[in-house]
Amino acid sequence: MTPGKGSAGTGSAPSAVPDRDSPAHGAAVSERALRTLSPAECFGLLELGGIGRVGFAAADGIMMLPVNFVVTGKAIIFRTAPDTLLALYAAGPVSFEVDYLDQALREGWSVLVHGHAHKITDEREVKRLEDRAHLQPWAGGARDVYVRITPTRISGRCIEPGWASAPARAAEA
Repeated sequence: MTPGKGSAGTGSAPSAVPDRDSPAHGAAVSERALRTLSPAECFGLLELGGIGRVGFAAADGIMMLPVNFVVTGKAIIFRTAPDTLLALYAAGPVSFEVDYLDQALREGWSVLVHGHAHKITDEREVKRLEDRAHLQPWAGGARDVYVRITPTRISGRCIEPGWASAPARAAEA
């Protein structure tokens, strides 16, 4: 979803599967393996920026809305317009999810953040974000409300090739 940044479906991520060693020469792919990502791997993937989804409880129920984002420090930053649901509910618990999927290779990853969102109102901090983060919303119109998600919990998983066991490889030889 994010050009050049590695979110879902672009095929442009540096690696669909983070921090994997290459299989031994001649290894055969047998199936896909689901692996849990460490918090450091999760933050490394988030630092690519891109498109994510913010989940929050609104008056009409649970909402999931896409945003483009950047990471500064260990916080997720996005912009929205003052008259949006994201601005209205930007002070409370949220979930935030980012994915990368390569359907052709059947590989990918997903990172889920639980945290607290709040509007950034300090003018100096907003100016610093404008100067350094270069966060340009995709949607048109004035998107001058900056929102920070401070993570309280982060988790992730990736799907990667499962390699045939040594006895199976020996039998193939």
